[in-house]
Amino acid sequence: MKIKCFIFVFIAFISFNLFSQESNFSKGEKLFIENHPEECIPYFEKAILNGENSKAYTYLSVAYFQIKKFNESVKVCEKGMNDFASDKKILAYNAGNSCYALGLFEEAEKWYSIAISADSLFFDPILNRANARLKSGKIDESILDYEKYLSMVPDDVQKDNIVLLIKMLKDYKVELAEQERIRLEEEEKIKAENERIQRELMEQELKRKAELEKQLAEEAEKRRKLLEDVASSLQNNEAENMSAGAEGTFDYEYETELE
Repeated sequence: MKIKCFIFVFIAFISFNLFSQESNFSKGEKLFIENHPEECIPYFEKAILNGENSKAYTYLSVAYFQIKKFNESVKVCEKGMNDFASDKKILAYNAGNSCYALGLFEEAEKWYSIAISADSLFFDPILNRANARLKSGKIDESILDYEKYLSMVPDDVQKDNIVLLIKMLKDYKVELAEQERIRLEEEEKIKAENERIQRELMEQELKRKAELEKQLAEEAEKRRKLLEDVASSLQNNEAENMSAGAEGTFDYEYETELE
């Protein structure tokens, strides 16, 4: 009897807890549907804590997004991705939207790619990834996503705007290519002009050095000639250099042995 009572109490305890856990999720879901995001958050947090319903991650991430707590929304999505029963593609999509709202376009692109990988027919993240890529300056990739989205949803209400955007982006690519061509041409002109100036400066420098060397050589020649003239002026001619060693003349007799 004691064992049966214990079993009954144990079952009742489990049933009460399950009912209480489901009650948290149900209350949160009701408030969420009635558009009370801030009020539903505590219930979804309790539901997640008790592990009662994996949908709580999805609802909670949206609720945080609605009250502009984007970082919290991303954290919930990251945590929910580890729950085997959670909807991975929706959580990744929601995380991408929160990152986009934070201006983290590279991160948003990664999350949208995860959502697309989880379900290749899930077209919403394709459009949002196109926008994120465009914000990151990835024009080619964004065009591919816009075109892929239209191929999947040809009757989308935004079709005309998307088609116009694709055309504008392609025109912009042509304009960028032309600007790049002009820039490269200008760079080449500047480079050629700089090289010409450098050549002229080098030629002028070589000319200046040659003139200086010529001037120095001429001055050296003048100094050499001047030195020679000075040296010549200090020397008598050959006749003047001859001396008898005494003034006057000497008389002497000259005898010959020839009779």
